[in-house]
Amino acid sequence: TIPSDRHQAAALARMVKHFGWTDSDYGNNGMASFLKAAEEEGICVEYSEAYYRTQPRSKLKRVADVIRESTARVVVAFMAEGDMRILLEELSQQPPPPMQWIGSETWVTDPQMLRFNLCIGAVGFAITRSVIPGFHNFLLDLSLEQVLKFPLLTEFWESLFSCSLKQQTGSSAMPACDGSEDLRALQNPYTDTSHLVYKAAYAVAHALHSIICNETRCDKNIRVQPQQ
Repeated sequence: TIPSDRHQAAALARMVKHFGWTDSDYGNNGMASFLKAAEEEGICVEYSEAYYRTQPRSKLKRVADVIRESTARVVVAFMAEGDMRILLEELSQQPPPPMQWIGSETWVTDPQMLRFNLCIGAVGFAITRSVIPGFHNFLLDLSLEQVLKFPLLTEFWESLFSCSLKQQTGSSAMPACDGSEDLRALQNPYTDTSHLVYKAAYAVAHALHSIICNETRCDKNIRVQPQQ
């Protein structure tokens, strides 16, 4: 329910062009999108590397060495927060010359990254956050009885508080929820972006409406194909 990384990659490429930066690094599944957008914007890319936390340390060290030894002073890191944290920890052992980091949304908005002096001054894009009127109060007013009536709310509650609302069984590793759980004491990141789910549901609804309806009538018997 978040915007496609293809759009973020294109935006990052335009940012690089806007500031006149012509060297960059791009390192995850969005690499191809960024490199294509960079080429269209006339941006020179000195190198590109991909790293994932499941890869051996030798791969991590090689990527870090490429960054240290490169003449590029602007690095675009399109990585998940966990992967970026591991890379920065490796780079911190032997810091490279000062660089301008450009980050993807998942890590550039994470306040935990501020502990790394390497990426102070990093820039990037964030997903717009807004409030659905009444949604916050709806969640705060939920009782355990109400939560149990809806599977999605049950899953939400159990995930949030690491407790089980279902009848305890020998296979359950979680303690039972006892009613003392308080949403007011928690900051759930998903509540900040819940409007994206709202918008996605409406986007699908409007798309279906445009397929089955015209200006005068709707054909409820029409079969909608996946590619539509």
